[in-house]
Amino acid sequence: MKNCLLTIREYMSSLSKQEKKIANFLLNNKNVAAGMTISELSLASECSTTTILRFCVDLGYEGYRDFSKSYYHDVALGEEGDDSEKIYDIDQELPSEMPIESVIETVSRVNIEAITNTLKMLEVEDIEKAVNLIDKASRVCFYALSGSSLVAEDGVFKFQRLGINSQSYLDSHSQILSTEVMTKDDVAIIISYSGETKELIDTINFLKNSHCTIIAITMFGTNSISKLADLNIQHSSVGKGLKTYSTRSRVVQHNIIDILYVALCVRRKEQFQRYYSLFKTNYDNTKVNS
Repeated sequence: MKNCLLTIREYMSSLSKQEKKIANFLLNNKNVAAGMTISELSLASECSTTTILRFCVDLGYEGYRDFSKSYYHDVALGEEGDDSEKIYDIDQELPSEMPIESVIETVSRVNIEAITNTLKMLEVEDIEKAVNLIDKASRVCFYALSGSSLVAEDGVFKFQRLGINSQSYLDSHSQILSTEVMTKDDVAIIISYSGETKELIDTINFLKNSHCTIIAITMFGTNSISKLADLNIQHSSVGKGLKTYSTRSRVVQHNIIDILYVALCVRRKEQFQRYYSLFKTNYDNTKVNS
């Protein structure tokens, strides 16, 4: 069962004005709202039942009954405590307005919370599918821009250790050109925090012609890239108001790459051992020669 309270917070910025009224009421009145019927919630939030139903569907639920069951479950178990709420509150603060000790604590807490929330969001089935696709691929190509480029390079470095034919394309020109040699046996991994990077969207449209499999790593929620991808692995967007955009996004993106890498290590034990045996031999020879 997905974490309902976390989902509401993650979707907050993309909700309509009326839907935000529902979300704020649910987040600020948990114990009262947990037992409400849709008619009672409509009256309390001053929103129509139609808007509430749309709100539930937008969050990925089949209807109000499905949503209310998940919401009640989270409230009853205390799935989101005071610390989680504070993390979202400090998103709006600027590091330049904080003393250094506060900056240290704030950035660290946001990064920790982002990984913790991503853990709650990741679907085991999606990770399993991604690992299977990468393991069987003829070639794995990473596509990213700006800060996400570092994550793509890390992915190539880790996957190559396991004998996976990998490379990265980190500028829009080479990305478009690379699509000409991609095949149906290849996997393209698109890394974009927002999921709305125009250059990457253009690249995906070209990749579609090659019939390769497209895996997207983006922030939680519906976005242009997630709509185009064959498989989506999404992470938390916590901290988006704090001016640590590139560092925070890389923390959760690196975490996902590490998850895929370790899972692939289990699948490719022989290649994993071969790499480290080679590394150890070279290290020992260097040590003797020195």
